[in-house]
Amino acid sequence: MLIMKKSLNLFLLMLLSLSLFNCEDENDPNEDLKGDLRIEITDAPIDDPDVEAVFVTVAEVKVDGEVYDGFYGKKTINIKALQNGQTEALGLGELEAGTYNNISLVLDYQSDDSGNSPGCYVLKSDQSKIDLNAGTETSEEIVVKNGAFDVMDNATSEVVIDFDLRKAIMYDGSNQDDYRLRSSTDLENSLRFVSKAEAGMIEGNCDRNNTNYEKIVVYAYEKGSFNSNTETSGDVEFQNSVTSALVDANGDYQLSFLQQGDYELVFAGYNDDDNDGKLSLAGRLDLNALLSINLGNISVGAESSTTVNVEVIGLLPF
Repeated sequence: MLIMKKSLNLFLLMLLSLSLFNCEDENDPNEDLKGDLRIEITDAPIDDPDVEAVFVTVAEVKVDGEVYDGFYGKKTINIKALQNGQTEALGLGELEAGTYNNISLVLDYQSDDSGNSPGCYVLKSDQSKIDLNAGTETSEEIVVKNGAFDVMDNATSEVVIDFDLRKAIMYDGSNQDDYRLRSSTDLENSLRFVSKAEAGMIEGNCDRNNTNYEKIVVYAYEKGSFNSNTETSGDVEFQNSVTSALVDANGDYQLSFLQQGDYELVFAGYNDDDNDGKLSLAGRLDLNALLSINLGNISVGAESSTTVNVEVIGLLPF
């Protein structure tokens, strides 16, 4: 009888262990949950009127350092055409659900998606091509790491990369017709990403009837971050703006894909005073914000639009 009791106890203990194992397995927090990630790209505009198009060739996309299998394949994109909320899809693919911290774009400098050279270039108004690669490397990985985004289980998450051409491209030395992409660190700072579900936009009209500026640009800054002295005197004007937009001939503008939060707007006028074909900053515009809107404190909500209409009344000193 004693042997039978021991055998029965051993059998019950095995059943209990098996039951606990199955229970733990069913509640395993690391269970393989997956969702889809869609990656798109857009642009904040370049100020140079002599630039008709800017093409970059994306050869590979990575998420947190791992190759993104959803990438559609090597693609040459006219970044300059992607303004005012327009985007180009880079891929749609499955990832493990969780939080991710960066996206990498591998640029091909050597050839475009048709095999022609160069891979990244400026197309000028006279249809000439200017190679954007200043070095000898044939490719470069640009890591965009301004925040984090989530891929949800059994859902499609959408992320937009904003490629700010104004910050990314420079003139090469004294030759004002020779364009180059900036160094790796500066280039990485010219890109940002935002989750579409957490982004909104600011749009409106800038009444420019009493002005003669050849171009007006509106810049969005995080609330309280704009400093006139540093932002108008550096190598890149308005370097720390989140994004920017051109004010069109009718005065309309649109600042797209802004992370939900509070912002301040700065409007600037540009002219070609010396007739060299290059616009230079005339100054910040003095504005009358309609409907008593505070231009230093504009709230943007997720998946929403905030309207800000202004009237130009003068020019502020530097």
